Amino acid sequence: MKNVVLIGGAGAPNYGDELIVKGWIDYFDNIKIDANITFYENIANNEVKLHKNDNEYSFKDDLVKVAKSFTNIGFWEQVIRGYRFIDNGGLEKYSQYDLSPMLEADIIQLHGGGYLNNYDPEKGFFIGLLASIKEKYDAKIYATGIGFGPVSPPSDDKLELVDKIFSLFNFFELRDVDNFRALKKIAPSGSFINGIDDCYLFKINDLVDSTSRSKTLYLSFLSYNIKKIDSHYWHSLSKFSKKFDKVVFIESYPWQDDEVFIFLKERLPTISKLKIADSLHKKIPISFDDFVICSRFHVHYILSRAGVKGYYSKDSKYYNVKHQSILDRGSELSFTDFTDLADASKLGSNSMLRDLDSVYHQFKLNLCNRIYL
Repeated sequence: MKNVVLIGGAGAPNYGDELIVKGWIDYFDNIKIDANITFYENIANNEVKLHKNDNEYSFKDDLVKVAKSFTNIGFWEQVIRGYRFIDNGGLEKYSQYDLSPMLEADIIQLHGGGYLNNYDPEKGFFIGLLASIKEKYDAKIYATGIGFGPVSPPSDDKLELVDKIFSLFNFFELRDVDNFRALKKIAPSGSFINGIDDCYLFKINDLVDSTSRSKTLYLSFLSYNIKKIDSHYWHSLSKFSKKFDKVVFIESYPWQDDEVFIFLKERLPTISKLKIADSLHKKIPISFDDFVICSRFHVHYILSRAGVKGYYSKDSKYYNVKHQSILDRGSELSFTDFTDLADASKLGSNSMLRDLDSVYHQFKLNLCNRIYL
């Protein structure tokens, strides 16, 4: 029996991160893997509640606690800290945290998500630690569907060691071409793959029910900028929403989105909320006449894969790269700066990504099978 460890950024919870974790659980169930499987995520208790399963997969948050125990250094410094952690007596110093599944693992994988960046630099620790474990314990190490960055380039004195660390990964898949190219330049010895998001562990029909007869307006906004949108836009959106049978807000981050939903409810009284637990474990109803206006990455990804037309927004380098990675794959959502909805009725169907769904799904499965079959 193999020992397998997966590492990621789930547990807040967040729709995209939880979708990816569920994708891996379903994948392991489908291939009937004979393995002890441990997930190291952000908040283990939340993962246990969201991902009830019959195979007794283990969820832990010890690793992120070790990573975040030492702050005030940059991303690349954290990568190097992770690489030197065992040599510097870290296992003994942090013996109250259970890292034993990593030391006993045959395979360790950084699963998909956008958790490796300057916003949360401590998680750079994961990259270096995996490289060290491979050297010392002979585990195979992988990364899939990573949304890397934004991260400033490492200083010249770190380049040689950073290159060595990435060279130890059996492969390292990026979900966007910008950071694939950036890492290839930083670490030319690494085995990088210009790949796709781990949400492609699912076929789109695993996630949506396209037989719905209701005409639905789906909304997804970010808490930090929603109040910057002009009142004229909300008036236009209220008028536009009357063309639909339902208006649904897709919850992505409950601890932020409660405030967003209250704000929207004041302007769109008939709006309802699709909670993460429901979007994870039930299919999202979709019809040809649905429309989406979204700021969140995985809301854009899933609804554009389903062929829903509409708008996406971006207002930072982080979201620019994320949304662009979906556009590069074939999404035909149009950009909006939330000034008006004048062109909404003219937008056509979002068919390209939908038509390519089986191709991208098979690409992801083939990559996963290289690790586990």
